[in-house]
Amino acid sequence: MIKIGEVAVRYNISNRTLRYWEEVGILASIRLDNGYRFYDDENITRINQIMVLRKLRLPIRDIQRIFVSNELSCVVSALCRHLEDTRHEVEELNALSIVLERLIEAVKYHNSISEIFEYLDIPDNTAILELKNALQITLSERNNFMSENSSYNKIGNVRIVKLPRMIFACFRAESTTPENDCSAVVNKLIFENSLHEKYGFRHFGFNNPDPQKDSPVYGYEMWVVVPEDFAVPEPFYRKEFAGGLYASLSTQMTIIGERWRQLSDWVMNSRKYEMDWNPDADRICLEECIDYISFISDDIDENDKQLDLLTPIKLKRK
Repeated sequence: MIKIGEVAVRYNISNRTLRYWEEVGILASIRLDNGYRFYDDENITRINQIMVLRKLRLPIRDIQRIFVSNELSCVVSALCRHLEDTRHEVEELNALSIVLERLIEAVKYHNSISEIFEYLDIPDNTAILELKNALQITLSERNNFMSENSSYNKIGNVRIVKLPRMIFACFRAESTTPENDCSAVVNKLIFENSLHEKYGFRHFGFNNPDPQKDSPVYGYEMWVVVPEDFAVPEPFYRKEFAGGLYASLSTQMTIIGERWRQLSDWVMNSRKYEMDWNPDADRICLEECIDYISFISDDIDENDKQLDLLTPIKLKRK
């Protein structure tokens, strides 16, 4: 048997993702009296199977259906649907490449950028109108086809956002399930004081400390916006947050580990920005709950719960 922390390191999967797979019934761990959670050989095999399907870019929802149903027909249906989506994507990319090739040829014979755009804007230029219409249709179909659940939505749009100055009530829990333990305390404070109904309410969270492979215990901390004159009760503490610049990427709970890695890679490869990590100044990675009421609801599917991932950045020096 292998500890959950060792599995997370071996397969580069977050502890949260592994716990989610357990919650939806596609994975099971064994918890010993000392609090450590282990995966036996059968579940290690299951993790390998899930990873293979993810490498094929199969959506999480289809993977869940496959293992929950445990029926061969479900596997065939999911793979056929994925094959159809893949072929559709290939056709659209081929169409887009043809349009771009023709557009390149059309603008090669002009002497300046302004002349190119003037040429493109000529209303009676039939050839260009056809290209523009074809391009518009192709892009429109591509946008309609791609969604958050699509296996092709590999990164989405990274947004550059500036968080404002805020006053937080903060609480941290440390246990084997710190997100749940922290939420229980924070939610009580929010509802008792109707904080979620007040102007400017926002809700952030982050690991503190991060999970370690040799320990089942780690921490999670939450910050919620409160009015400036709000008396922060114990065991919470008050924080004045200075704000700052962040790279932001939306995620569903089902793929949060993958999205964090994608955001990190984006920042590392950015030509314009670099990481601005400084915990002493609260320049840390954050997870912001976008729709608080839906997020805490047991009636909302985990696939439909959304977070914004935030990484502190700054402009690179020239």
